[in-house]
Amino acid sequence: MQLSIHGRSVLLERCAAQPCRHPLLKFSFIAVAVLFFPLWGWFTGQAFAQKPNTLTPALLAQQKKHNETALMILGGFPGTPYFGLAHDIATALGSRGPRLLAVDAPGGTESLRDLLLLRGVDLALVPANALAYANETTSLGPGLQQRLSYITQLYGEEVHILVGHGIRSLGDLNGKKIAVPPRDGNSEFTAHDLLRRFRINAEVVEVAAPDAIDEVRSGTFAALLLVGGKPLRFVAGLPKDGSLRLLAVPSTQPLGDGYSPTGLRSDDYPTLIPDEQTIDTVSVSVLIVANNTAKSDESNRRITRFIPAFFYALSDLTGPQWHPKWSEVNLAAPFAGWSRFAAAEEWLDRAKREQMALIQRGFEEFLSATRSPGSPALSPKARSELFEEFARWTRNSMGKPGLAAGRP
Repeated sequence: MQLSIHGRSVLLERCAAQPCRHPLLKFSFIAVAVLFFPLWGWFTGQAFAQKPNTLTPALLAQQKKHNETALMILGGFPGTPYFGLAHDIATALGSRGPRLLAVDAPGGTESLRDLLLLRGVDLALVPANALAYANETTSLGPGLQQRLSYITQLYGEEVHILVGHGIRSLGDLNGKKIAVPPRDGNSEFTAHDLLRRFRINAEVVEVAAPDAIDEVRSGTFAALLLVGGKPLRFVAGLPKDGSLRLLAVPSTQPLGDGYSPTGLRSDDYPTLIPDEQTIDTVSVSVLIVANNTAKSDESNRRITRFIPAFFYALSDLTGPQWHPKWSEVNLAAPFAGWSRFAAAEEWLDRAKREQMALIQRGFEEFLSATRSPGSPALSPKARSELFEEFARWTRNSMGKPGLAAGRP
């Protein structure tokens, strides 16, 4: 049966109003679908394929420059010491060097895992005890000392253990509960690590510090463990009511490369420590660590540009508005068993040479000004001894090694 155009349109209208039973029209719909949809896909694919890139050459160049002048560092979660530390560095850098993007991180060995595995991360703030543990146990794989390098050590953060009545030594913590701040992976790792090293069986629980203090006072928790640079504002603000005390952490037992013996004094916490007394404890150094494996040339360039800008910025971080711990940083201090990032090693070598040349010039000027004409020449031994004395005095007046090199 042949249909006119008009007839077909009428039939289509009827089919739209009710189910179509005409066999010819059913066949037509199928044929159109088979032919039309592949063609539609082809046309739309061509349209997308031929769509011009919305980024102009100028924008592409700007995008590349923007990425080359910014790098990411793993710090800590908000409220933790490493969060503030990473943001201190970023603020001090300002506009003098690469833009530092501080990224929240879990702390402990998990920050190391993120540094090794996450894309786009250039650096991480890592506690020395977590680095030593991961290397000893190969929990993150073998050859960690070849896969990671450090830029520098920063400063040591002290272990604070607040206890109530009935806890006189670490052994008294056995079988008890110990509180650590929530989302502070460094304190949590340190608690587990110290318990393991001292062979103490205790449960570590995350509790907000103000709540934990009440629980320690009531005896529900035996202790609250905090890791941070002294004086911790929270600890220094505790009242002198005798309900809390700082527990000593003896350093007589070897604790490995991740710890250093230190003390908490009455000057640090006058409400908790009697005058002229010291509570023995340990500190954990903060390191800036870079990933040596599968690192792109672009990331290496970013880190290389960051190093001199950061090293120069350290002198600004010793101001009164910053934490007093920043004044303890010694760039030249090595971290035993680990390699320093090549650009950092080169910068320090150059700074030492420049400092020594400056001292030598000053020494010659000192001799000219203090020795009268015609004085007998100094013997090599006397000259060497006098130079060493002059060099020590000059270094003390100039600051720590590595900070005396001229600014760019």
